[in-house]
Amino acid sequence: MPEITRIMEISVEEAGDYIFTPAGVLITYRTGQFRVFSESARHNFLRRVVSRHSWDELLSDAVVERGASVRLRDVTAEIDEKIGLDELSTEAVLELCYRTNPRQLFFLRRYFEDNSPSQASMPPS
Repeated sequence: MPEITRIMEISVEEAGDYIFTPAGVLITYRTGQFRVFSESARHNFLRRVVSRHSWDELLSDAVVERGASVRLRDVTAEIDEKIGLDELSTEAVLELCYRTNPRQLFFLRRYFEDNSPSQASMPPS
């Protein structure tokens, strides 16, 4: 399993709205690769945003794409405190994120529950 180096929450503020809501989780690995975990309908949009803009820019301020503001929040330390380095896996991270905010991160459930549809979309650990 590739070692996780950073975990970030992706939040989106829709045009005309005043609240950023969690829309996905970005996990980076020691190999230099990253994965965006989000609702299917938003995946390509969020992946394009994090690919086009520097993560430092997204962490410090929101960027506007297609009328929506997108920003990142580094949650690596928070999750490391709750899970611990020895237990840090993609599945454990996604489950913790889901359990912390199931209403907005409902789409993460499919990555760690055996009876959930779309289990095949989970990368091998």
